Amino acid sequence: MTLDQAKRCGLYLLVFLLPWQTRWIAYDPPLFGDVWEYGRVSVYSWDLVLVALALLSLGALRREFIDLFKTSRAFQAYVLLTAMAFISSWAAPKPYLVSYWGLRLMEGGVLWLLVRAVKPKFEHVLWALALAGSLQAIWGLGQFAFQATFASKWLGVAAHPVETAGTSVLLNEGGRWLRAYAGQVHPNVLGGLLVITMLATTLLLSKTSSRAGRYALVILYILQAGGLFVAFSRAGWLALAVSLVAWWVGEHSLRSSAMHVAIITAAVFVVFGSILWEPTKARLIGAPASRLEQQAVEERVTGIKESQTITKVAWWRGVGLGNYTKALAQRTPGLRAYRYQPVHNLFLLVLAELGVLGLAALVWLFKERFVSSVARAWLWLPPILLPAFFDHYWWTSASMLLLFWLIVSLSDLEHFTSTLPEGT
Repeated sequence: MTLDQAKRCGLYLLVFLLPWQTRWIAYDPPLFGDVWEYGRVSVYSWDLVLVALALLSLGALRREFIDLFKTSRAFQAYVLLTAMAFISSWAAPKPYLVSYWGLRLMEGGVLWLLVRAVKPKFEHVLWALALAGSLQAIWGLGQFAFQATFASKWLGVAAHPVETAGTSVLLNEGGRWLRAYAGQVHPNVLGGLLVITMLATTLLLSKTSSRAGRYALVILYILQAGGLFVAFSRAGWLALAVSLVAWWVGEHSLRSSAMHVAIITAAVFVVFGSILWEPTKARLIGAPASRLEQQAVEERVTGIKESQTITKVAWWRGVGLGNYTKALAQRTPGLRAYRYQPVHNLFLLVLAELGVLGLAALVWLFKERFVSSVARAWLWLPPILLPAFFDHYWWTSASMLLLFWLIVSLSDLEHFTSTLPEGT
């Protein structure tokens, strides 16, 4: 195996490992005596793979940086966003968090450059995503079937007892129903991850001609659809539906695959919804009657109001990257640490942390990468943008943040591989 082949295999391994939360917690400060998840500094298994690949590709990364900065407005927007992130440390109550999450942003840029430098096969990256998502889906289906989870330091997961306050459940006259977490910190994160892997599987279906390969992909897709259902992530359901419609309308080459997986998705959801009508009803129409649904809505409204109190005084500079929950704790001290949560809107969160210039850099990045790009980057916009208005995991979850930068780089990779001769 040559060095180039080894680096490609390493990149596929990195993509496969992204959903796994195995980590070493290097720094674990408390907040008012409680565990403060948003204050932790962690090193993940895929961090080590990324660093190793970067060290093996230093010269190529430097060349790609110069070339991309000269030719790509999207990359210029990324550089500005990262610069604004580090500049925000001067006003941050916890500057170490700015450094930590600033390095996470830099990892995203390194991954972007690695994709261009290593030039892995686009289809192999999609297979890594499809397999990773399928394993998470199987895990989630098992959790829902047994209504139980387990804790494991090696997998980086905590137990979520269905009877314990703080566990994400559905509640109605039928009782408490545990939503599937798989290996993620929250069912909504699992939903967002599975939408991406399901779309990757859909793309593979459009590119695979062998009957065995298509059968295998359909099985993987059905597993992922089941996992998405038992996560009961409404934002994930909506993002998948909008994505498939957009793909069918906007991309002729994907019309057949989008239609086929839409039919499969509908069948899976009808079967699961019929069998699991009680929790499904609680999720779809439970808001007026369910105490937990009402509480979830109230918490999101409260979170928006809290973000407004911060941006009123720090709209131009922000409170510092990664420092949102610490800023909340300074304003209303004495609560339990889990009560301090990021606002469930990515754009409001970025405005609060990086100020108006940081938000402008992010919007510029979205425009240049997903709207103005001549490649098919827009295909990935719905599964990112829709959840961004209802959640914050694309910014606050280390693995989902790196997955975002992988998606940003995919259109470059697809454009490159589409020009290669067959079998290259």
